[in-house]
Order: sequence, then structure tokens, then C-alpha cells
Amino acid sequence: MVFVFLVVNVAPSFAQVPGTKAVPKTTAKKTDVMLSEEGNISPTSTSAHTYQTKLEGIEGPVYVGADWPSGTIVLRNGGVIDTYLLRYNLLSDQMQFIAGKDTLAFASPQELNTISFAGHTFVYDAFQCENTIRQGYFELIVPGKNKLLLKRSVTYQIPDEKKLSDASATKYLIDECYFISKPGTPASKVLCNRKNVLLFLDKHQNEIEEYLRITGNKVRNPEDLKKLVAYYNSLDEEK
Repeated sequence: MVFVFLVVNVAPSFAQVPGTKAVPKTTAKKTDVMLSEEGNISPTSTSAHTYQTKLEGIEGPVYVGADWPSGTIVLRNGGVIDTYLLRYNLLSDQMQFIAGKDTLAFASPQELNTISFAGHTFVYDAFQCENTIRQGYFELIVPGKNKLLLKRSVTYQIPDEKKLSDASATKYLIDECYFISKPGTPASKVLCNRKNVLLFLDKHQNEIEEYLRITGNKVRNPEDLKKLVAYYNSLDEEK
């Protein structure tokens, strides 16, 4: 199989990426900051005179595998590539690798089945985003017939006002969303609450109700969600 690769820029850019916002000034590090009408970040305030919007996400790295670990790529045709140093770029939603002095990205990620490195496994999948179907990289959290996927995305870029010429000084706010991918349908965003999850895991109702009762699983956090999806898949495998 012949691959086409894209040469990508190694250094992060201050240019705005669709779905993200660049914020010019900040002294805060976490999500306890607010965006004022002027576009600057300020500490949370109860003042009624300033309209404020809470920033989504928590500060985190823009790469998974920033130190370029070695990995394994399994192709959809069954081929295996294990000679690449890999990383995932959240900002551009690209799986990147090094070739000589260049940083490259796969131009046809649909040809990839799984990409694994440093304890992470990624897949490229279609997903529902509001009223459109998009495609992107997800970390595979629970494999099986019904996959639990994690989508990381950059919500804000916050340059250091004292180091505007240094792109590496930029801080990023990262949002993490979970999706369930069922056979033949785009992945759908799922919330960590019982009612929402059971809209997607809509079979084996009696077994699921008994499981939730016995285990006390309230589906209130990612760990609860992982356990429930894994159990649901085990019921599908028994049929």
C-alpha cells in the first residue's frame, strides 16, 4: 500500500484553529478564570458590572507523546508498521511521525486501524458533531463491539504576554469528551450520567439494571463509564 504524507510545522502557532480561541492576556493557570467583554482573562468575580464567560477545559499539553515514543501502526489491510516515532497533535488533530529531519502526518488516516504508543491506542473514526458528521482521532478507552472513545481538543490558546515571540510558552486549555461508537453509526458524545449513557446502551436492560444495583455504579465519572461499557460489551459477546 502506498501512503501519502503531509509535511507539518513542528512549532505550535498562535494562529487560531477552528474550535479554539486565542486569549491575549492571563495570569491564571486553571479553569477558575473568566473571560471579560474585552477578551482578557481575569480572576473569577461576583461583580454584576462585568459580563464573564467561564473558560472550558484544564491546562494541559498539546501533544500526547511529546517525547516521540516508538509505536505500532496496524493498517486496515492487516499490515503492520513498527518503525515510526509517533505523537498525537491535539491542536491540528494529526497523528505525526518523524522521517529524517521532517515531521510528517498521514494524509489518509482512513487507512489506519489502530495507532499505539506509550500506553495509548488511537483510532480514526467518524463522529456526530451537532448536525454534521466529522472525522478525527480518538483514544480507544474500551475496545469491543461498542467502543468507548476519548476525544481531546484544545479550547483556548493562552500566549505568555511576556514571551509573545516564544510559541513554546503558550499554554493550552484542553477539553476531554467521551464518545460511544456503535457498529455502523458515527460515534456519539456521551455524558457521565446514568440516563444519558443508557440512551446509547439500550439493550440488555434487565442485566444492566441488575449490574448497576449490585455494583452501586452511579455512572458519575469516567471510571464508572468504562466499567459499564466493558460490562455491556461482555453481554453482547455472550449472545
